[in-house]
Amino acid sequence: MWVWLAIALSALLHITAAYHGPRWQFYIFKPFTMLLLIGVAWQAGDGGFYHMAISLGLLLSVVGDVFLMWPKSRFIAGLSAFALAHIAYSVAFWSQLGSQIVWWLPAMLAAVGVIVFLLLLPSLGKMVIPVAVYIAVIAQMAWAAGEFWLTTSTTMALLAVAGAAVFMFSDLCLAIDRFRGPFKSATTMVMTSYFLAQSLIVATLLAV
Repeated sequence: MWVWLAIALSALLHITAAYHGPRWQFYIFKPFTMLLLIGVAWQAGDGGFYHMAISLGLLLSVVGDVFLMWPKSRFIAGLSAFALAHIAYSVAFWSQLGSQIVWWLPAMLAAVGVIVFLLLLPSLGKMVIPVAVYIAVIAQMAWAAGEFWLTTSTTMALLAVAGAAVFMFSDLCLAIDRFRGPFKSATTMVMTSYFLAQSLIVATLLAV
């Protein structure tokens, strides 16, 4: 219980610092929040394949966080790290399937991905290919989580699909803010949903 309160407080300190400073608080508490989540994951897991894949995804997320906070633009590097994190999460989710997959889910997610890409396209410029690849990767992660839930109907799978959905929302808010024009509440929406998504994914380890 106390560790989750610490995670929430650390996340709040990062978000408030984004608007009001100080800058050191902004830079410290984003990775610190993730390190707390990694600590929870490490203690909760059993050392099996699923545990290791989720832990790898969390570590890659920290790398992505550092690149995205870098004073000079490291957006491609950050995007790449998060794409690898989503692949790690996907591998974890795919490893838990309980029966045959359904095919309407990837079709629906592909349609959503195409719509989002087309909405962002006029503002992407040289980022067309990286963003297209990233959308495909995160949609595939959501597919894996969705199949996990549909084929097992467990609490663990429900947490996974909720985490994937919230992660997609977080990335959508970030993409709109970066490519379609900044808006005041962007940091609050992006970071609140980001930390929630990562927490839900970590919570799958507690539900094993």
